[in-house]
Amino acid sequence: MLLFGLFGMAAGAQNWYQFGFRISTQIPLVRAYSYEDYLTNLRTPHFGVYFRAGKYVYGEIGLGYQYFKSRFEVNLHNGESINDLVETRYLIIPIKAVGEVPITKKITFMPNVGISYQPLLKVTENILGYDKTNIESQWVLFTTGFDFRFGFITIGADYRLSLQHYFRNKEGRLPQYAGITVGVIF
Repeated sequence: MLLFGLFGMAAGAQNWYQFGFRISTQIPLVRAYSYEDYLTNLRTPHFGVYFRAGKYVYGEIGLGYQYFKSRFEVNLHNGESINDLVETRYLIIPIKAVGEVPITKKITFMPNVGISYQPLLKVTENILGYDKTNIESQWVLFTTGFDFRFGFITIGADYRLSLQHYFRNKEGRLPQYAGITVGVIF
């Protein structure tokens, strides 16, 4: 902490380090995860903490937890379809570069870009046969977005593109999400 205090004094009014907490939700932009598997409903609460260091461009690392509550419809080869609720849980480790552009004395624009590593922690039992052997267990997502800082409150949006398919054993479109974020920063 002494080291962080020295950096803070050297920076003057500009903090060299920041930490915060955020909650968010994701909206799926792609629903056809394979030629047979279609995402019909998704709820994705996410919460996490982060630490960043820098002056006008910060390096950020975080730790979070995301819960996907998804309903999938699967088209079978005989023409029938089945659907079920599938819950997956992920640990999230985002690594980003975050800019800081003051707009007024109390409002700051903070664009960001980076990657998010998301190891799969759990898949609930379901009649679709989804489990850790066929759902990608090591997701890496490209992420970009922005926050507006109002004092210690942040509000923002982001875009996430998975670099892997959702399923290990099926071809399909890469998952994509738009997100809405609210947090606090110190």
